Amino acid sequence: MMYHNVALARQPIVDNKLSTMGYELLYRRDADAVNADVYDQVGATAQVITTCLLDLGLHNIVGTGKAFVNFPRGYLVNPSGVPLPKEHTVIEVLESAGFDAVLLASLRRWHNAGFKIALDDFVYEPRLTPFVEIADYVKLDMLALGKDKFHQQVEALRPYNVKLIAEKVETWDDYHFAKLLDVDYYQGYFFEKPQAIAKKASTVNQMTLMHLMASLMRADDMSISELEEFVGQDIGLVHKLLKYLNSPLMGLVASVDSLRLAIMLIGTEQLKSITNLLLMSDITADREVLQGQVLLRAKHAELFAKAQHYANEERYFLAGMLSMIDVCVGIDLDDILAELPLPLEFTNAILERTGRVGYTLDLIEAYEKNRPIKSDEDMKTLARTYAEAVTWVESFRATL
Repeated sequence: MMYHNVALARQPIVDNKLSTMGYELLYRRDADAVNADVYDQVGATAQVITTCLLDLGLHNIVGTGKAFVNFPRGYLVNPSGVPLPKEHTVIEVLESAGFDAVLLASLRRWHNAGFKIALDDFVYEPRLTPFVEIADYVKLDMLALGKDKFHQQVEALRPYNVKLIAEKVETWDDYHFAKLLDVDYYQGYFFEKPQAIAKKASTVNQMTLMHLMASLMRADDMSISELEEFVGQDIGLVHKLLKYLNSPLMGLVASVDSLRLAIMLIGTEQLKSITNLLLMSDITADREVLQGQVLLRAKHAELFAKAQHYANEERYFLAGMLSMIDVCVGIDLDDILAELPLPLEFTNAILERTGRVGYTLDLIEAYEKNRPIKSDEDMKTLARTYAEAVTWVESFRATL
């Protein structure tokens, strides 16, 4: 099937009034996992980002607060872009990142790009002053430091313009001690353990992503039509891009009724970032047969519309893909479409088969299932365009 279960955990970060200012987002293999069990830090970070951004929806996880995301050295030093909203994102630099000149230069690039930076499990010493000066938050591990060293760290960091977060606050005594030292924020089991969030999500074919990324890297001047052709290979990718556009954090005011418009709104650079993240998160599954069926229906609908001289035939390709998305994702079709930035008449065309789009989908499905077709002309056109669609799908998938 073309869906799988995704999960991550979140743990709140609270202020002195115990109001939540944000959440640390933590990798989880599945909803039942208690610990992260991270074997690949870069892949884990990519999966956290793709899960919260393209599957669960960042706004559903952090609301108007901030998302603290662990970034390993490999990601910080070799960034491919992060399609997370800068005003809601805090990059957590792990204690294992290796505090050298290369990392400092990389953090300055992130800082100049508008991202907030937090130093996680940090232990201050004078040589690390440049890192403190560029940071917005410093997280001090109460459990690892103990009260005396924690106090020393707070005093050492007080001259700098950073907000201090006491983490691993396990008891009332820990909280009271940190509060007496006038720490800015708190995180730990005393307030709440990490809570897992899970949902079914569409999968994306890895070969499709590799093919798309190679093309994006090879040519910066690819046309929208070429990008549309690549992206249209995979219904899972189309679904994720539409969900990305529909996030309240994106501020999209228009509705989208074609893949071409979706790609134009996202832009080439963001498409590169999303493609790279999906590749790194390795959330693919084998579903070649169903993928072929989806592509065939989508192309058949587009070719039929073109043969009938209907305007905007690209709308029919997208409608054909979305008409099968419930089978791919394992969620009711009306619930899925409600999550996407589609015009109401376009949604109705898919669900209720209204208008020319709905009429075309009805004919395509009737032809697929060998049901009677009233019009002989329609039948001839369906047969011809179906053969063309089969040839196109076979040729298209052969390139992968």
